Parts: sequence; structure tokens; C-alpha cells
Amino acid sequence: MAERVPEFALLIGVFLGLSATVSAAVLSGALFRPLLFGAAVCYPFAAFGVLRSEDPSEALPPRVVLGLGVAIGLLTAAAAVLERATVEPLDGVFAAVVVSLPPVAYAVRFGADVNPLSPVQSLACCAVVGAAFLALAPRLGTTSALLGFVLGLAGALYADARGFRPTHRQQRAGIAAGVFVGVAVAAAGVATGLPLGPTTAAAVAAALTPSLSVALARNRGQPHRFRS
Repeated sequence: MAERVPEFALLIGVFLGLSATVSAAVLSGALFRPLLFGAAVCYPFAAFGVLRSEDPSEALPPRVVLGLGVAIGLLTAAAAVLERATVEPLDGVFAAVVVSLPPVAYAVRFGADVNPLSPVQSLACCAVVGAAFLALAPRLGTTSALLGFVLGLAGALYADARGFRPTHRQQRAGIAAGVFVGVAVAAAGVATGLPLGPTTAAAVAAALTPSLSVALARNRGQPHRFRS
């Protein structure tokens, strides 16, 4: 019976998620927000099935789940583009990333192994893109800071899941660098009169991301080790 829990949970979640999405879309005449509502309804059931099963990958193949996550993200982004009169472009990007992350996290956890980059390379890419969104936050708004935070933290957790183990010294250096950058951003914002809200969000994100990634990492302080 336990082996069928992921299948039953997924079926229930998909049914309720699709029902919620279709109902909200019909009532509102839009698709972007109904998609987010449907994902919020569906994902807890999928998470329940994953947590209750000893090996959910038998019922939920990681690569299939990854493909579904990418498809949901692209559909969310497309809906945001079609409804650009009422949805900010950056909000659409942020929503697409958020709804894609749970399936991607599942695929990483259970070994989809489709990323050709090493853990360090993946972390570096996410860090660079995340830092770019943080830098643009005073111009683009708070959502840009949130997107930079999510991308940076996701990259760190992905590298950790793939076996990247920084030393204690590297962890302390990363935390110190994050705090320094956060303070520098806040000071620069005050000195130059940048918008207070987005600048503060960028400063907090820069300071918090390294600390939170270290706190959430597994086997802290172990030497570098990469899974095949």
C-alpha cells in the first residue's frame, strides 16, 4: 500500500490542481494567477507522497518530474507574457522560477543527472545571475532582489545536493563576504539616494544568502566531494 502512496497523492494533487486552475481561470478570465493557485494546491500532495515513500522515484521518475516542472515554468512565463497588461514581466519570471523549483529539487534529489555542469560551475552560474538581479534591484524593484536571493540560494543548495562540501574556512569567508556586500549596498543606497525598499531588500538578500545556504547545507565542514 505504501508503494502506491506517491501515485495516489500525485493523482489527487493533479486533479485538485487542475480543477483549481480551470475554475479560477474561468471565473477570472486570466491564466497567470490561476496557474499559481493550482500549483499551490497540487504541490503539497506531491510532497506528501514523496515524504511517505521509501523510494518515490519508482512511481515518479525524476526526469519526468523535471520535464513537468520545466513545462509548468514555461507555461507560467508564457501566461505572464500574454497578460503583460496586468502582470509585470519580472513578476512573471519570478513566478516561473518559483513554480519550477519543487520539481527541479525533486529531480536533483533523486538523481535526474541531466546537468552537464559540475556543482561548482552550477553554483557560480546561479551566483552570477543572482548577483545581477540584486544589482538591478534598485532599478527593477524588490522582486528583482527576491529573484536574486532565490537563484543564489537554489544554486548553493543544488551544489550541496550534488556533493560540494566547502570547508569551515570557506564557509566563514562566504558569510563574511555576504555581510560586507550587504552593508556596502545599504551604505551606497543611503549615500546615493537609491529607492529605499528595493535597495534594502538587495542588501538583506546579499547578507542572508551565504549564511542561510551554510545553515541548510548537509555535512558542513566536510572536504570537497562530488557525486558522479
